[in-house]
Amino acid sequence: MQISQFTDKPIDQEAIELLQACEPPEGYYLGNSGGKDSAVCENLLRRAGVRFDAHYCVSPIDPPQVREHLKRYYPETIWEYHARGFFQKILTHGMPNRKRRWCCEYIKEAGGAGRVKVLGMRRIESGTRKSYKCLQDNPRLGMLVLPIVGWSDADVWQYIYENHLPANPLYKFGFSRIGCILCPYCGQDEIKQSLVLFPRVVNCWRMASDRFFADRIKRGKPLKRFKTSDELWAWFIARPKRRTSRRTGVCRK
Repeated sequence: MQISQFTDKPIDQEAIELLQACEPPEGYYLGNSGGKDSAVCENLLRRAGVRFDAHYCVSPIDPPQVREHLKRYYPETIWEYHARGFFQKILTHGMPNRKRRWCCEYIKEAGGAGRVKVLGMRRIESGTRKSYKCLQDNPRLGMLVLPIVGWSDADVWQYIYENHLPANPLYKFGFSRIGCILCPYCGQDEIKQSLVLFPRVVNCWRMASDRFFADRIKRGKPLKRFKTSDELWAWFIARPKRRTSRRTGVCRK
């Protein structure tokens, strides 16, 4: 593994020592999304020998491969149901976008209140996260321990290969990240794949979009930007490619 620029230790050993030093009496709350970063964090926790319990916040817009992967390789993970009635929520909250991703808070961030959470967030993932530290007191999420916050994609994949960890099959389809279907943060390539691979969930999104548009008309509050529901849907799935900063290598929204 790569050597840390701060401690002159392999980055996985640095992460393990961090987890050992910050272990809370009740153990960690691990958020397991079924993706590569969660797999690495789960393995680091096991190697660290610390107490933890893993949780998956069930999403109605997750690819079915996520649930299948978790059932097969992480059967001890606790499934939490916070997002019932998600599509009905669109009537009051509107279609989510990159500036208003209310869906994350409703679906993925509801669990673990009052617990110290271990998450697989990394700085390279977005401009918002590039300032994150390994210990993060987040006003929305609470106290976070982020053991791989400084890791690159190459670091993550190297760790997975060296430790023979199971990888979600969706990566073989070209997905760079595992998340909700038609997530506002997906790029155009991922959107095109999702439209083909997950027609049932895409249809649920489309029906929710149409209901939202019709409800605004019914309440006398039409959407100024869109004259038809087709225009609203076209806007929702027309995602510009994320630009990457040449200076920082961080994806810009």
